[in-house]
Amino acid sequence: GSYAIRNAFVSVDGVYTNKFPGGVAYRCSFRVTEAVYLIERTVDVLAQKLGIDKAEIRLRNFIRKEQFPYTTPLGLEYD
Repeated sequence: GSYAIRNAFVSVDGVYTNKFPGGVAYRCSFRVTEAVYLIERTVDVLAQKLGIDKAEIRLRNFIRKEQFPYTTPLGLEYD
């Protein structure tokens, strides 16, 4: 994502199958769509609970130019 998230917890159950999810092209973006939806929906809910405009909370939490290269809590590096 594009947000400076300091902490993350992930729990994953892996399942092997020879079938791809229905309605998804076999060259899909490896479920990125769902991950982005989850982050953006969480930001929406957080903005509502804090009484902050959705755009404002996003602007406050974007990764800033001076933070690059940025390493996420899960170890991914954005340059």
